[in-house]
Amino acid sequence: MQHDLRVVLVDDDQELCDEFGSCFAEIEGIELCAATGNATQAIELVKQYQPDVVILDLELHKGGGNGILFLTELRKLRDVKRPYVLVNTNNSSSITYEIVRNLGADFVMYKHQEGYSAGEVADFLLVIRAGRSEDLREVQPEPQEEQEKEPLRERILAELNKVAINPRSKGYNYLADAIEIFCGGQIPNVSSVIGAKYGKSEASVERAMQNAIDRAWSTADINELLKYYTAHINSRRDSPTVTEFICYYAAKLKK
Repeated sequence: MQHDLRVVLVDDDQELCDEFGSCFAEIEGIELCAATGNATQAIELVKQYQPDVVILDLELHKGGGNGILFLTELRKLRDVKRPYVLVNTNNSSSITYEIVRNLGADFVMYKHQEGYSAGEVADFLLVIRAGRSEDLREVQPEPQEEQEKEPLRERILAELNKVAINPRSKGYNYLADAIEIFCGGQIPNVSSVIGAKYGKSEASVERAMQNAIDRAWSTADINELLKYYTAHINSRRDSPTVTEFICYYAAKLKK
């Protein structure tokens, strides 16, 4: 049985820290061990708690240091198991995203994206945990194979077919594109990016993806769905949201 995810929050927004504290206290499977707005203190908290996850803000104006400094110091630690680092940031620079990924960040979530909240972050972390057979702390980066057994696109389509996403639906290719993009790191407004590719509005892309998911969950064999989609689904819904679905498969395919 998996233990609760131990989380250290590094953010200098006290209101947001309080939101995370209240949210995680009500969600089974996640424990907020500590929070700080100071990068140096955050390193000490990682040593103390050895968390599964660090939620990291990049700009710590009110606390001290910054997220890049934290990632640099984290790489120097030798006697601590590496946590999963989820960057939550107001910064939308693709250059910055590339830098933090190169420094060891596992995923980047933009704070101004639609629907961002402590609850969405919690759902994402539960999806990540469900997509891994080991504890997050025990997963170490492994050398990339010289050649994948199958191209990424083919693997994505194979996963969509397993859960009966209709290849003839508009949302099929949109979902495949979104998962492929997220495999390289989450970006804000992915529906807008896909819409620009196909000449469609952001809203129509989002709607088509959700319709494809909802249709699969309403028509497919539930046992097959549970077999191939093992992530947490919000109890208030009958099917995954677009974000939950995309994040789950991006994490699964990146394993």
